[in-house]
Amino acid sequence: MTTHKNSHRPGAQIINDHPAYSNDPNPRPIGWTGMCWLLFVCVTTFLLTLPFMRSIFWLGDEGILLHGAERLLQGRRLYIDFFEILPPGGFAIMALWFSITGISIWSARLFAILVITAIACFTFLACRAVSKHAPSSAFLAIGWAVMSQGFWTQINYHWFTTLLCMVAAWATLASIEEAQRRYWGPLIAGLAAGAAAMVVPTRGALAMLAAATGFVPSRCQMAKLIAFGLASSLVPTCLLVYVIAQGALAAAFDDVILFTATRYTSVASVPFAYLPDDQTRPLKYLFPLVALLTLITFALNWRRSIHDRLLRTCVAFGFAGFIGCFPRPDMAHLVFATPLVFPLLAYCTYLIVLSWPAKYRCALWPARYRYALVVLVITLGIHSISEFLHYAYTAHQGQLVGTPRGRVAILNDGARKLMARIAATPSSDRYFFYPYIPMLPFLTAREHVSRYDIFIPNYTTFHQYQEACTSALRHASWLVIDRNWTATTLLEYFPALRDADPPEKKLFELALQRGFEFAARDGAFELRRRVKTVDEAVCMSIAE
Repeated sequence: MTTHKNSHRPGAQIINDHPAYSNDPNPRPIGWTGMCWLLFVCVTTFLLTLPFMRSIFWLGDEGILLHGAERLLQGRRLYIDFFEILPPGGFAIMALWFSITGISIWSARLFAILVITAIACFTFLACRAVSKHAPSSAFLAIGWAVMSQGFWTQINYHWFTTLLCMVAAWATLASIEEAQRRYWGPLIAGLAAGAAAMVVPTRGALAMLAAATGFVPSRCQMAKLIAFGLASSLVPTCLLVYVIAQGALAAAFDDVILFTATRYTSVASVPFAYLPDDQTRPLKYLFPLVALLTLITFALNWRRSIHDRLLRTCVAFGFAGFIGCFPRPDMAHLVFATPLVFPLLAYCTYLIVLSWPAKYRCALWPARYRYALVVLVITLGIHSISEFLHYAYTAHQGQLVGTPRGRVAILNDGARKLMARIAATPSSDRYFFYPYIPMLPFLTAREHVSRYDIFIPNYTTFHQYQEACTSALRHASWLVIDRNWTATTLLEYFPALRDADPPEKKLFELALQRGFEFAARDGAFELRRRVKTVDEAVCMSIAE
């Protein structure tokens, strides 16, 4: 082994002999102990998320995929018959699941729980692949579940992306340690990363680049890199063919690329770790902590670190998780992205501990100190545990009500009463839901007459307001308004808004007020009935 000028430092020889720096053709397999830990992570995460099987904490983002998938199964065309800024991947996944299990909140939440459980399992596998330590890897995966589940135990395109990214991370890291020329790793990594890019393009594309770093360095890896490249193009190619076959290519480009770049980015921008709460607050400090550990790892042996493919790949995935949160790196998006950082955390911690000679490691980390460290970490996370238990208790206490999608616990009295009113109207009546409640058309199984599900000032264009106004006055019998979305609320959640009450929004709401008369109010929700004497010509005043 080549001797470097810093090899006299404590632990340098141990680092040099570590499998990550050697050509060991037989990396340690997961074994029965690892399988038991994997099963423990799987069962624990499943049980942690199970209390939220039927609880509805809010009526927003979950409905984007659920309502969109239902529209696809009804034969409507994505980007043509309804507007979305997301690629088709998430809608295709959800539509496929519904076609197998049927459309219900039970099948939707079961799928969400399975996806979240799978994220924890692949997080464990990726961390163990680099740290060789199953208990700490399991601790990271389960700790993440406690800090993330409750409010966000729901169908969300970010969960799909995180799962696919973690599959790609695990397959890449496992493939790096294989000396044999096997192609299962790059093929799985490529399929998963390519699919992730078709759900959330930014984080998926960054995960694709991160996975590619694991197959770049030497000629013997060129075949794996080619296999990875071919596999990563399969899902995007299939979905591109699907969009073209629907005649929606130009519309998809306008919605997913142009609209996102010109409208979404400026509206969605927030400061880093925006809107933290007690449950997720520890994750706010994860990225700075991992960055510090990475610098320490490079400082201990920078020559070897530069050539360490495992370390380089872990850094790339951590970078993909961090950059993939932007332009909206609030706490919710950090929760979605943090599993991508855990392999880097596990590997850097492992290398730092390994850098000390065995006699010093035993002196510095006797059993009682290791247990004390675990107790300290759990104590620091007591607020997260408490908040998680609060969500679980609230979900358990929620009153189950019947809906066309199954029995659900609506944790909002106003929404529960509103849904009862909607259920009492004729089934042929159509609705316009405004401004940000895409979950309601799914739960009530009522047609939302507009192509647009979400209306946010400076995000929604003049033309979209006008088109939605015409659709509402032409086709809707009822109007549902969520009055929670005041200017103050909008500025709280979207601080980058230039104007929370622009002229086009005022004209749009004035036209709706003329076209629909007041019928009832339940909490913050207002139900209005169509006035037949008002013509859709009132929408013409909404002009740029």
